[in-house]
Amino acid sequence: MTDHGFVHDRIGVLGDPHADFLWTKRALEKLLATGVQQIHVLGDFGFVWHGAPKERNTLNRLTAVLATHDGHLYVTGGNHEGYAALQRHYPADPDGYRHLTDRVHWLPRGWRGYTDAGTVVASLGGANSIDRERRTPPIDGHGGSWWPEEQITDADLTALGTTPVDVLLAHDAPRTQALALRLKADEGSWSRNGLAYSDLGQQMFQRGVEQVQPKLVLSGHYHQFLDTTETFHDRGGNPYTTRSVILNCNGFARSAATLEPDTQTLQVLPMV
Repeated sequence: MTDHGFVHDRIGVLGDPHADFLWTKRALEKLLATGVQQIHVLGDFGFVWHGAPKERNTLNRLTAVLATHDGHLYVTGGNHEGYAALQRHYPADPDGYRHLTDRVHWLPRGWRGYTDAGTVVASLGGANSIDRERRTPPIDGHGGSWWPEEQITDADLTALGTTPVDVLLAHDAPRTQALALRLKADEGSWSRNGLAYSDLGQQMFQRGVEQVQPKLVLSGHYHQFLDTTETFHDRGGNPYTTRSVILNCNGFARSAATLEPDTQTLQVLPMV
């Protein structure tokens, strides 16, 4: 029986797949070829949307790729996910995991795993869609392209806890100065309400970062690559330093990497 709380000494991480099967298949094959057997998706998996039969078929095809190297795929949820279908078709087990197949697993928010050396890896999915006004909510749990479950809640932060972690797997990213500068340049593309809603989501995520003060945060969401280190201060004024690495998304370079959690050594793969 697989222990989903045990983290290998070397794992794979993958930026937003956006339900792009061919790209995801290629990314999995490249990561598995490096010898990793645990791969984590950093949100916007997208292969569970409305619960159509073809979605399960695609998940089975991804599972076949994983099986070639006895691999498992773990999903940290993003904002563009079919949360209604996820909850309807894939009920959580007693530990909070939603098993999409026997090799594809959706992590509960606040999940923690541990390496043999005691390194702590946690997961905090979710983010607020800056384009929410362009999307439609589901009706009676069906259809739609926006789901309120994308939002990080107080309950999620409680589940995450306050004990420090070494690595935080996420969809959203810390509020670094470098990221703020990049987002500022793109503000004209979005409505005032969209910007405000997105900012509220990042504030919630930053609360989670402050709670656990990770050495490294790995994220997706922003469809760009960024590697920056910044010193933050908690509400008591105490400093902590966090490295934030945002991976790009499907179809772009610097969207997949291997990680050695014990040393936080990250190796970005050539991937398009």
